[in-house]
Amino acid sequence: MSEGPGIPALEPCRLQALAEELGDSRPALRFLSTYLSMLPGRMLRISTGLCQGDREASMDAILSLKISSAMVGALETEDQCLAIETMIREDHLDVAVQALPELRRSTDRCFAAGPQLLGTAQSSLCRTPLAPRRV
Repeated sequence: MSEGPGIPALEPCRLQALAEELGDSRPALRFLSTYLSMLPGRMLRISTGLCQGDREASMDAILSLKISSAMVGALETEDQCLAIETMIREDHLDVAVQALPELRRSTDRCFAAGPQLLGTAQSSLCRTPLAPRRV
């Protein structure tokens, strides 16, 4: 999947929704920061699992990246993880290995866009009063 014009690597509305759900922007910003710092290690786990033919390790790693990508708004990465997840479930590890370069490009874009989004989010989320969390 290629990035189209105007499609951000990280969708800020998802981060805003996470902050609102938590009732505080600080945990959402920490989550984004942690997500970005863990991207290289997650990609290594996915690549290693797939190249070694380890379905369980590959599935664990791809699900972790898919879920966290959804939470921070890395929609393209989330979609690619879903596709690779399907390949793993269908026992097409060789095809999943071939999908790794596109996933890498997507995560690289997230990693590159992250600092700017963090800066923007810190100023906008920290200024905006969040609705109280409903229990």
